[in-house]
Amino acid sequence: MLHVTPRYLAGAENGEIDTVLGAIPEAYGWHTRPAVNGPAEYFTPFASPCERVRMGFRNDYDDVPWQIVARSDPYSGGLADWQMTFGWHTPPEIVAAALDEVAAAVEESRGSNEKHAFVRGGSGLGALYPFALRGWSETITARACTLTSPDRLVTARLSLAEPPLHKDGPWRDPFLKVACATGEQSTSWSARFTANVPQRVLNAFTTAVASPEPLLRNADGLTEGMKAQLTTVPVAAAGRAEAATGTSPALIAAGEVPRTVLSTPPPTTLNTAAPRPVPHR
Repeated sequence: MLHVTPRYLAGAENGEIDTVLGAIPEAYGWHTRPAVNGPAEYFTPFASPCERVRMGFRNDYDDVPWQIVARSDPYSGGLADWQMTFGWHTPPEIVAAALDEVAAAVEESRGSNEKHAFVRGGSGLGALYPFALRGWSETITARACTLTSPDRLVTARLSLAEPPLHKDGPWRDPFLKVACATGEQSTSWSARFTANVPQRVLNAFTTAVASPEPLLRNADGLTEGMKAQLTTVPVAAAGRAEAATGTSPALIAAGEVPRTVLSTPPPTTLNTAAPRPVPHR
């Protein structure tokens, strides 16, 4: 087992994704729904207890297998309040950080008229603070603010001219897009968010991406190309229990499996210290 950094290059393997998927019902109290639009073995659907948030994972190498949709009125049949998608090789710990925050917001909204899970409630620029605090370079145009990682492999682009909530869904015209392009399939991924994704969910995701904390990976699952891009530190078997503490609820519920991905928890909110604002020209 290896601790690897930067975490956004850690990639994802099938076994790791299956571990997170299998843990979701226990971790969040969500339930599975009958599979639609394909055989059950290719599509794993989940829904929150209130049916207002639904998540599907397509196990057929779809470009965006993780698809999460939120509707404040689940039975209206209208447009969703927001959507977000994650590419196949998005590290599952980073996906879990966003799902943890969605589940927490849904739980807070349960049994009340509050809509914590359906209103952004802040400026989307706040989601870029974790990147700015880590020294990512910045480019601002009239239409977008883009931050780029020091290794130039990841970009986070936030639209400054907000699109309609669901113009073409989150794929073609996302409000926020974070993309990792390494030139190698096993470490390249993207995440897309429509407008109105709650600020806390955006913050949880971008904080998890920017975090300097390492992720745990099995050396046998890393290609030579991945190893060349990563900084790796061997983890003694005795140190695995310590590495596993304080993880996402979904990862805790998954239990300790040899191929399970475990890391320190990404914070769900920004640090209390006043962040350095993203400068504007």
